[in-house]
Amino acid sequence: MSAIAALAKKTWYSVRNFPQLLLAQPLIKIVFVVLFIVMFELGLFLLFIDGFSFLQRETGIGTLIINHLFSLFFFVIGVMLIVSAIIASYSTMFKSDEIPFLLTRPFRISEIVMYKFLQSAGLSSWAFFFTVLPFVGAYASRERMGVLFAMWTLVFSIPFLILCAGIGTIFLMLLICWGPRIRSRYLPAVITVLLIFTVVWLAISKARAIEAHGVLNLALLLPGLNIASNPLLPSKWISEGIISVATFEWKRGLMYLLLLVSTSSMVCVVLEWMGGRIFLRGWERSEGGSSSSTLPARAYERISSLLGFLPCDIRAMVAKDVACFVRNPVQWSQVVIFFGLLAVYFVNIRSFNYHLWPEKWRNIIACMNIFSVSAVVCSLASRFIYPQLSLEGHGFWIIGLAPTTPVRIVLAKFALAFVSLLPVSTGLMLLSSIMLDVSLEMRLTSIVLACAISLAVSGMSTGFGAIFLDLKQRNPTAIVSGFGGTLNLVLNLAFMLITIIPFAFIFYHYAMRHFSRVSFRYFMTGASAGLVVLTLIVTVVPLWLGIRSLKHREF
Repeated sequence: MSAIAALAKKTWYSVRNFPQLLLAQPLIKIVFVVLFIVMFELGLFLLFIDGFSFLQRETGIGTLIINHLFSLFFFVIGVMLIVSAIIASYSTMFKSDEIPFLLTRPFRISEIVMYKFLQSAGLSSWAFFFTVLPFVGAYASRERMGVLFAMWTLVFSIPFLILCAGIGTIFLMLLICWGPRIRSRYLPAVITVLLIFTVVWLAISKARAIEAHGVLNLALLLPGLNIASNPLLPSKWISEGIISVATFEWKRGLMYLLLLVSTSSMVCVVLEWMGGRIFLRGWERSEGGSSSSTLPARAYERISSLLGFLPCDIRAMVAKDVACFVRNPVQWSQVVIFFGLLAVYFVNIRSFNYHLWPEKWRNIIACMNIFSVSAVVCSLASRFIYPQLSLEGHGFWIIGLAPTTPVRIVLAKFALAFVSLLPVSTGLMLLSSIMLDVSLEMRLTSIVLACAISLAVSGMSTGFGAIFLDLKQRNPTAIVSGFGGTLNLVLNLAFMLITIIPFAFIFYHYAMRHFSRVSFRYFMTGASAGLVVLTLIVTVVPLWLGIRSLKHREF
């Protein structure tokens, strides 16, 4: 038996026990996850169905867009797969506790790399299938195709997935092995150069769009279509292959399938060759570089100096949490990706001419943007804020003996969470409002909603984290997956919906002239008062319960 087969067998034994682990989970978690998946898939399916129907109603040009839509869709999915593979590979290859154990076994390094690559590809691809299935299902429903078309799509997707994941893993290995170590004093200069490059690129793109104004150009209707339709990119291969199968051009579809399989196989060969030669060097560098021994102390000292205005105990806890977050790329990279994607979308809103739409549609888009930012805030709060107290682990007794109180501990965690979420959420909503050119009332409402959701989510996540404290668990994913983490996420999302829907209802009906300006002010006053009261309740009550739980807990 080969090494990879033996390691895969070990993984299979773990997967085989999944039903037992699932039955051990709280019932509310299972029900919530199943309902969320069903609603998510159904929502995407209906959204794609409506989009295809809209394009079909457009005479002539709709058909042209649909024929190129697959290339753009798989191009975006491919980029997301590469980024996801970089994050997953860093966690599974270079920061996994299993690597030191495997290096002492009779396995070649290249075999360990391929095993970890397949593991990271599986971890980064589950969202890929959840997104592709409703898209392909909507297209098959529109074209009245059967199950065979979905099976062919699955066949094409597997080599495409391996190809994108392999590209991301190779890039990560090269970056860790030979990438420069950017010191903190050079970081502002690097960020400034990247911002200048981005501004110049956007200016050039806008100038080209102006030059092409008045010409029938599909790239103006679908930004990024020229890049996605490049015949040298895998997104073009998989889209052409699927469409060829849909039109019964079997030879052409088989050619693209073989092209994907051969290219993904070549990437795997390159990855195995590189793994046997540079992985160990990169792993040693990631575990202990030239400056790794002094970085934690320096980071903690610099953060402490910036927080000199805080009391000593609060400053120590805040500096420790910030330093731990900054030193973990797996954590801050997720935050940068989620909020970065939203920022890129908001910056390019005017490329879609949304600011020229009627007021009712601009208000709807603004409310959807509030929903998207709030959903990211809720998910990140559940992932990073909720497990903060539990991650103190068996060393929590040190905090108990320190010259501080449970009240100050919980309030320090809450303040840090709120101060971290507030500028990002409000900044994104201000950017969205400006780019959409909505009314002053809508701008203020979006900013106030972002503030209220950031405050309430920080309070609930911190409070529930203290109530459902689990000092025996060191894995943050396991902490979040428990009953307390599931309940916290459900309540965060419920609060988000309860606060956003009334304001969206008021602005929509006011834009439709269903009631007067005076009635609009009355409704806004009532909704604002309800928002203030509800935010205070869901913020203060969990914090009070969390503080009370810590006071009565023995460590």
